[in-house]
Amino acid sequence: MNLYEKFEKYSKYYELCDEGRAALCEAAKKICDDEVLSAKALELKNKLADSSFNFKPNEELKGKSAQFGAFVYTIAIEHMEALYNEKNIPQNIFFDTISDLGVWINRHYNWFGEWGFSQYGWIILHIRGGIFKLGRIQFEPSKIWQVPPDELGFNLKKGDPFLNVHIPRGGQLDEAAVLESFEQAKVFFPKYFGQDYKIAGCFTWLFDPAFEKILPPSSNVIKFQKMFKIFTYDESYGGLDYLFINITKDNIKDAPTDTSFRKAIVEHILSGGIMQSGGGYRLM
Repeated sequence: MNLYEKFEKYSKYYELCDEGRAALCEAAKKICDDEVLSAKALELKNKLADSSFNFKPNEELKGKSAQFGAFVYTIAIEHMEALYNEKNIPQNIFFDTISDLGVWINRHYNWFGEWGFSQYGWIILHIRGGIFKLGRIQFEPSKIWQVPPDELGFNLKKGDPFLNVHIPRGGQLDEAAVLESFEQAKVFFPKYFGQDYKIAGCFTWLFDPAFEKILPPSSNVIKFQKMFKIFTYDESYGGLDYLFINITKDNIKDAPTDTSFRKAIVEHILSGGIMQSGGGYRLM
């Protein structure tokens, strides 16, 4: 299998529209026809796969196009697939996890109007087997760096193992689906990695305390908040990037209000409110 055939194979592992796939395939052919670029792509592919290598994507990919980035990360899926096969991790988990690459390629198009990829640091986790999508939620094995107050009753210290929870784009944050993901995690990590995690943590804009005032109690966001004991907050507008395209607090008046959630956020900020991200833990 030559290099282009590898790209063609692994690019089918994530979802893209016909236009996006055609654009990336055209770029891949040009990379494969260029001896210098194809050699560099193979070099970076191998560095991506090596967990002992301190891969610094902004340095390694400096000056390279977003199409080149998409090419490198796509052919690196080969190593991710080998890791999953070695541990006999079910294929559905493999495909669910790598689907995130397609999500961020689409997101790059929404941001910049070109088909490519630029979330280099994030997808390293996927390639190296550092994060797994189990149902609705992604889980990243990690160590505690911010200890919650003793009164929350977790009795944690820095360095204790925990599962870092991430909420990927796509689909409703349905309460039942989220709880089912936690149930899957209880089985998955002891079975495939020999580690039983007792605590899960999440640091997200979804924990904004303002949401209790501007969203109904039936909201999936409010239900998600109540699954955790939240103990810390920081002013942050990262949620705008999740909800909108190229919208910041400075141009929030231009944001679409086509859903009740978007409308509530826009009205909240225009009336002088701030956005905050929070951190919380929950027992598995």
